[in-house]
Amino acid sequence: MGWKKALGKIASPVLKFLGVNPLVALGVSLFLSWVLRPKVPEIEDFGTNEFDDFERGILLNKQSNDANIPIVYGERLIGGTRVFMETSGTDNTYLYMAIVMSEGEINSIEEIRVDDKVVTFASAFSDGTAVEVGSGDSNFYKDSESLIRVEPHFGTDGQSASSLLSTLSSWGSNHRLRGLCYLAIRFKWNQDAFTGIPKVQAKIKGKKVVTLASNLSEQTASFSTNPAFCILDYLRNERYGKGIATADY
Repeated sequence: MGWKKALGKIASPVLKFLGVNPLVALGVSLFLSWVLRPKVPEIEDFGTNEFDDFERGILLNKQSNDANIPIVYGERLIGGTRVFMETSGTDNTYLYMAIVMSEGEINSIEEIRVDDKVVTFASAFSDGTAVEVGSGDSNFYKDSESLIRVEPHFGTDGQSASSLLSTLSSWGSNHRLRGLCYLAIRFKWNQDAFTGIPKVQAKIKGKKVVTLASNLSEQTASFSTNPAFCILDYLRNERYGKGIATADY
């Protein structure tokens, strides 16, 4: 029953017995209800909301074999999901990873960050071509050698297995991750550059989408930030979208 209800039940008959004016009795009862009200615990303001938490989750590196794969329209910075990790070499000198970034096919990878540091690579990123850190990068170019080698895959349905990861016996020709944008990466251990498993993020220009000409004819899939074409891609896609046929619009 609680202290509030108990005292309220006692106060009402006592006030009536003493012949107190009903309005006064009502006022006293309300006063007692206010004094004896349950204290509501204060909720700390951590300065975050669901959208903030979602944003943080997108930038994290997760490790899973069944995590949701994001669809990226437009350009944004994103973390990824580690689907493969293995060490190799004397004293485990090399760490290999496959990090799935998003559904493909994407347009391009503009930037890669490791442990929140933008990495300067020797050349631009292209689909299926490995590239190493440039000599001008003081964070990940040590002792006259690159500590990172990355081979991006943009997520075409016909992409081949990573040649970088295929140097390992556990990564075969059937490990193609078709339709998924991912990074194949090799890190070389250096105590001045790494303190644990590196966090990897990439700024990507996302999903190529089919656009429509003025006569409504479909154009070859390309990068677009037009919200109408991005929504259309999601509605029509059978793998990650609604799978609605064009004829049904």
